[in-house]
Amino acid sequence: MLKELFYISNFLSIFRIILLFPLSYLLITDNEGSKGLIIVILLSMYATDLLDGFLARKLNQVTELGKIIDPLADKISVVTLVLILLILNKIPLWFVLIVVLRDILILLFGLILKGRKKITLMSNYPGKIAVFSIGVVILISTLNLSALFSIQYYLMLVSTALILYSSFLYLKRFNQTIGEKNGTRDLH
Repeated sequence: MLKELFYISNFLSIFRIILLFPLSYLLITDNEGSKGLIIVILLSMYATDLLDGFLARKLNQVTELGKIIDPLADKISVVTLVLILLILNKIPLWFVLIVVLRDILILLFGLILKGRKKITLMSNYPGKIAVFSIGVVILISTLNLSALFSIQYYLMLVSTALILYSSFLYLKRFNQTIGEKNGTRDLH
C-alpha cells in the first residue's frame, strides 16, 4: 500500500490537495496581483484531476488507494473552494449547500458500499460534468469577472441540475447494489 502512494497517479491526487493551501491563501488575501497565479494553480488542479486517472490506466497503476484518493481529493478541493467563495460572498449559500450535501451523500454511500460489499462506487458522467461546471463557476468567482456573473448564475443552475441528476443515479446504483448478493467489483 505504501508503494502505491508513490505511483504518479496517486501523487497527482495528493498534489491536488497540497495545491489547495497556496490557492486558499491567495483567495482569502484577495490580492489583485495574484489573479495570474490563482489561474495557474486552478488549471494545475484541473490538469491533475484529468491526468491522474488517465495515467493510472495507461501505466497499469489502478489501485484501491487511487480509487479512494482521487475522488477524495476532488471532494476536499471542491468543498474547500466553495466554502471560501461563500465566506468571500462570491457564491450563494444555496449553491454551496447543494455541492456540500451531494459530496457528503456520495461519501456516505461509498463508505457503506465499501464496508458492506467491498465495492468502490465510481463516478458517473453527469457527476463529472457537474464537477467541471462547478470548476468553471469557481474560476469565474475567483477571478471576479463581473462581465461573466450572469453566465456564472446560469452555470450554477446547470451544475445544480447535473448534481441532482447524478445524485439520483448514485442513489439508484446504491440501492441496486445493496440489494445484490455479496461480490467484490467496481461499480461503474
